[in-house]
Amino acid sequence: MKPGTIESMAAGEPLLRKAEPVRMYSSSALHAAKYFHYVREDVGVLDLAEEFQRNQGLPAVAVVEPGGRARGILRKDALFGLLGKPFGRDVLAKSRVSELVEEVPVFDAHADLFEVAARMLPSGGEFCLLVGEPSTGAAGGSPTGGGRFLGLLASQDLANYLSRMTQEDIELAGMLQERFMAGGAGEPLSLEACSVEAWSRPAKGVGGDFYFIKELPGGKLFLALCDVSGKGVAASLIVSMVWGMLTMFDFERGLRDLVIALNQSIVGNFHLEKYLTGIFLIYDSAERRLLCADMGHSHALLFRGGRPRRLKGPRGNLPVGVEEELDPAIYPYRLAPGDRLFVFSDGLTEQEDWSGAEFGEPRLVESAALAISRGESLRYAIPAAIDAYRGLASAAGAGSSAMTPQQDDMSFLLLSID
Repeated sequence: MKPGTIESMAAGEPLLRKAEPVRMYSSSALHAAKYFHYVREDVGVLDLAEEFQRNQGLPAVAVVEPGGRARGILRKDALFGLLGKPFGRDVLAKSRVSELVEEVPVFDAHADLFEVAARMLPSGGEFCLLVGEPSTGAAGGSPTGGGRFLGLLASQDLANYLSRMTQEDIELAGMLQERFMAGGAGEPLSLEACSVEAWSRPAKGVGGDFYFIKELPGGKLFLALCDVSGKGVAASLIVSMVWGMLTMFDFERGLRDLVIALNQSIVGNFHLEKYLTGIFLIYDSAERRLLCADMGHSHALLFRGGRPRRLKGPRGNLPVGVEEELDPAIYPYRLAPGDRLFVFSDGLTEQEDWSGAEFGEPRLVESAALAISRGESLRYAIPAAIDAYRGLASAAGAGSSAMTPQQDDMSFLLLSID
């Protein structure tokens, strides 16, 4: 319940009144309103000025007719601006509020919050009136013609309310995404003849980077690392959809059918407006055989004998979701004991320092190779190297340890062959 309902005003009652609570829906625009004071249109201007002085935090009040119908508003700054002019108080001494009323947009108080925001915020207006059905004897009653006053909504309060809602949604989506990937920093997965470790960190609480690891029957392992176009909540929707498909997919059908099914789903739901690059892998530990579908990603390095080489087939594939028909090429590779397959997203290499210089692939390869040679976990070594690079502002004399912002989502996975 929030302030909202006007009752008839009897003689001797307070000049400045506050609307009483009304029942409202969770999506009502009234939820974002912070001001509920009103005066009748026949109130004296100087009397209202005294009320404003007693209520310092009140920027404006609604002006209503005797029946409760909202007519408009009167702003505190506008009123005192008039009173501050030469002879202002003398001129307005016998004036009524009705003479100074300002018309503002009027909305149904129970209208959807986002509909009100779409109409109010682009116009640049500072306030709007929120009204309900007409009071007895009141004229009009349509959302545009004025109804019973329920609240006064400031555009800044509306923007702040939507911002908090968005932040809460992002936090919830981020929490769900962390659950998908065991927080992005789970313990490495160790199998009989191989092990896997992976890491991911979004740039905006939620993001479009993700990895997926699943044990398959017969000593096989499925791995994927994907980078959805864009960042934030929109990208996370595709992550959720793809994650669900990977969870339910029958991998006996093979990588080709998987990629085709993903492409059909993304094209069908997002109409070529969103896509993902990614690497999809099935590793057979008994034969040390790797099947790879590199869908426009190309960020994969095989460390053999401590030296990196790019894992790349003779024909490249398009990203998933850019064409209605997709014929993915699947390439086999034979791995050997001691091999390390390092797959990463471009958010790692494109991260900038304080001067705008990118971290770059050579620096990433060097950091990974050093950690592998020392037997260190890449889940700690790579983020540490990236964050140290982001924090170079202090070394440049900025006198601060603040890091440059993370520009993009970051992810990697490492398959180690025993």
